[in-house]
Amino acid sequence: MKKLSKNFFKKDSVEVAQNLLWKIIQVWDKAWIIFEVEAYKGLCDEASHAYSKKTPRNTLMYETFWVVYVYLIYWMHYCLNFTSDEQKPWAVLIRGVKDLKTWKIYDWPWKLTKFFGIDKSFNGIPLSKSFPQGEKNLIWVFDNKIKIENIQKTPRIGIKKATDKKWRFICEI
Repeated sequence: MKKLSKNFFKKDSVEVAQNLLWKIIQVWDKAWIIFEVEAYKGLCDEASHAYSKKTPRNTLMYETFWVVYVYLIYWMHYCLNFTSDEQKPWAVLIRGVKDLKTWKIYDWPWKLTKFFGIDKSFNGIPLSKSFPQGEKNLIWVFDNKIKIENIQKTPRIGIKKATDKKWRFICEI
């Protein structure tokens, strides 16, 4: 399997989000299919952490792309995102993953970060990084070469602003 390239993440977050569907995410020794994501578009998206200005929490969205962006919600749950577009503070939230062998699903952002053991220590890790054997915070995204169809586009979940945007994307088996 081939890791996703820098060019894959160099695009608009809506495009990156849709293209992440059915890609393989590997954290440590666990590899699952991404089937649900949400796009966030910084300064033009009131639901984005980067909407009003650059802060310590959202700095990665402004200064990087192609990296892991992790934040805490409700003071207890982590959410996993990948930054996109090298010029804008955009990101894609990973909402759901599925094991194709067992059909086990983690379909809430906090469930999948808990399962994978993702916490704030993953924040800022480049998706390009090659990790030595046994290195902490191992995370990669691979191409799956599966052509997908029937992408559902719905409003994002758990937000109060920009609810008209259909930037939640789901592709079931």
